[in-house]
Amino acid sequence: MKAEIATEDGTDLMIGTAKQRARSRQGDLFLLAILLANLVCGVGLIGALRADLSKELVAAESTLVSSKISAYLWGKILRFTSAVEQGRRVGEGAPRNGDAYALTVVGDLPAEWNFQRIRSGTGESLPVFMGTPRDLPNRGHVLPLGFLVAVGSRQDQRYVIGAISLADVDGYLGDLQRRGVLCRIVDTEGHTLFGATGGFPTRRDSSSRFEGEAPVMGGALSREWSLQTFIPDAGSRLPFLPQAILATFFLLNMSTLVFLRQRFILPSEAALAAVAETVAAQGEIIPSRAAPGYIAGAVNSLLSRSRLEAEEEKRSIRESAERRTREIFESQKNLLSHHRLTKKMLQSRQADEVFQILLGGIVEGYSFPGTLIGKVSTDGYLVFQGETDPVSGSPLRIPLWHPGSLLARTFWSGNLLHASPRELPHLPEEQSILGSSPVLCLPVMRNLKVRCVETKNCADRTCPNYYSENMKCWLRHIPPEFFTGGGNPEIHREAITACLQCEVFPSSALLVVRSVENGKVVTRENTVPISNLASEAGLALEVVSLYDSMKIMAVTDGLTGLYNHREFYQSLRRELERARRYRHTLSLLMIDVDDFKQFNDRFGHPAGDFALRKIAELLRKCARTTDIIARYGGEEFAVILPESTPGGALMVAERIKSEVAGHNFIPNARDPVHLTVSIGIYSSESGDVSEDQMVSLADEASYVAKKSGKNQVVVKAPG
Repeated sequence: MKAEIATEDGTDLMIGTAKQRARSRQGDLFLLAILLANLVCGVGLIGALRADLSKELVAAESTLVSSKISAYLWGKILRFTSAVEQGRRVGEGAPRNGDAYALTVVGDLPAEWNFQRIRSGTGESLPVFMGTPRDLPNRGHVLPLGFLVAVGSRQDQRYVIGAISLADVDGYLGDLQRRGVLCRIVDTEGHTLFGATGGFPTRRDSSSRFEGEAPVMGGALSREWSLQTFIPDAGSRLPFLPQAILATFFLLNMSTLVFLRQRFILPSEAALAAVAETVAAQGEIIPSRAAPGYIAGAVNSLLSRSRLEAEEEKRSIRESAERRTREIFESQKNLLSHHRLTKKMLQSRQADEVFQILLGGIVEGYSFPGTLIGKVSTDGYLVFQGETDPVSGSPLRIPLWHPGSLLARTFWSGNLLHASPRELPHLPEEQSILGSSPVLCLPVMRNLKVRCVETKNCADRTCPNYYSENMKCWLRHIPPEFFTGGGNPEIHREAITACLQCEVFPSSALLVVRSVENGKVVTRENTVPISNLASEAGLALEVVSLYDSMKIMAVTDGLTGLYNHREFYQSLRRELERARRYRHTLSLLMIDVDDFKQFNDRFGHPAGDFALRKIAELLRKCARTTDIIARYGGEEFAVILPESTPGGALMVAERIKSEVAGHNFIPNARDPVHLTVSIGIYSSESGDVSEDQMVSLADEASYVAKKSGKNQVVVKAPG
């Protein structure tokens, strides 16, 4: 709960807030004024510096250009004057150097050419006059020159007039213009005599940073000519270092002011503002720029509220820790239960025992009392021992070939958590299993390691499973439309039933975990350990399968599938003990295939192996279900006939002899190929002989039959 702030001295708080605002505002305005003054002063000084540098640049350029043009013009004038003084006659063409055209003698200088004296005559030196530059046909831009050659009265004076070319001066000024320097020579009235005619400011400003003047001809003219210079981009030609130093000085000055404010003035204000912002973020009402006392009261209120929230949070954390501890304890309990159940399942030697341990572990260990397990029968049904058929009263059976069965579709497609199972297509008899709460259906079977081709030693390369890497060959017999929940159920019955009866199909079941009263509700989270335990059950089924396979391999012959030599002696010893105990008759048949070596030499060992397997099948066909058939070794077989008299043993032997002799062992041969057997019989009335003696006596009888012409049956008389 938010604590209320006392309002007894509310007026003082508001007055303090107003004063604080005024002081803060005055300080900020004062600092802003100083920064603006510093900025204006800096900009002004930098502008003044740039103006001085520009004037110096323009003045230096103007002086340089003026001196070059003056020196050039004086050189031209002096050479031209020297040529005239050396005796040029009137009308003899231009001087040799090409600087002037033909000289003309006149009585007076033309007024429109604005001649002015540039040199007074002394001694042999002639007075020299220079006119205004002008353009003449075929001569271009020239500078008129005049010389006083006859001195006397005004009527006797004679002037020689000539001109020098200004092409070099114009070229020089054009080169300067291309380099960004505009120059022109003007008279006292501002008329452009030669040089750049455009690009200058329209109004002449003596204080301009870009325009400067310098005299031409060194003051020799009475009406002085001036060289005007204008550099449009003078700012880019100014030296950088002075400007940078001045700008850096002012920037450092401004930075110092800002730093002093940030370092010594703002920290307390920033801290106070941060506290106010934090307090406001926690729900307290703080006016903008509140006084420190007001903020202190808000902080006190916040601390009180935070204390209460901390206590509530502490209580919540304690409850969460206790809940987490219970969860960890439950997880550890589940882990121990998982380990215990896994160990028991791995120690089991029968598939039914594995299923019972799995069911009991989920019901008791994971608290799902509604769990059922349906075992797959060889006739294609899921048999649930925990549920009864309301009609017959027998255990509930769900057909695995019926596409309308939700349990059947789940069994073939894989594990699935159904949130609302009754909303999905299902059979009426499945309602008692599925219920209306969430249910987990999980197939439990061992993981196959060998394909059906390898298990059956199949050589049918046309079978679609021959080259398939999918171990679950039976899935090929289930089309996709089976999982839509419709169609005729009898269509898939034959194929699925055949797969279930095949030795490749593993021992399997369907685990159904239901949500019932007094138990947990099935969710995705609590089904994870169940899925893991089901995987362990699949591994246990694999161990059971390996154990069964090892037992079979230990007692059977690998070629014929009959009992091997070791199991034969153990069975014979066991039957002799029974004969002694119950005073029964026991008979033994020793069967030797005649001329089997010649058969192998003629048709090859694969044909011989095929013949031995076929003889084993014929022995199974002729013997009783209680008889024990074994491969003694090589091409010799033995048949133990419990409770069989010599006459009965003789009948069995004759039947075996006839079946073997009448069978064609090479079906593809042109002529039938037959084999015969020689059979020796020995019968013990009460088991009063040892197993070695009985085998020896029966073997002697077989030897006699072979010596008597083969394909014979000889009975060894007792005693």
